Amino acid sequence: MKVEIWSDVVCPFCYVGKRKFENALGQFAHQADVQIEWKSFQLTPDFVPVPGESIHASLAKKKGVSEAEGRRMGDQMTLIAKEVGLH
Repeated sequence: MKVEIWSDVVCPFCYVGKRKFENALGQFAHQADVQIEWKSFQLTPDFVPVPGESIHASLAKKKGVSEAEGRRMGDQMTLIAKEVGLH
């Protein structure tokens, strides 16, 4: 079986999805029969980081929310990542 996975390497949700896929594949009885082809995709190709700007401020601008909300979103992502064994 061939599985194509399109993923943005800078997207934390994509990385969590990668980990979930790897965990599921590890439990699959026929994992030796699985061929994985990774494809790169940019979710936000026009994003340009501002030097010195925090990731929370960048996220807030991108999503159109306050910096405090951007920080809350980042904290939530950290919890999600920990749930799948990413620290």
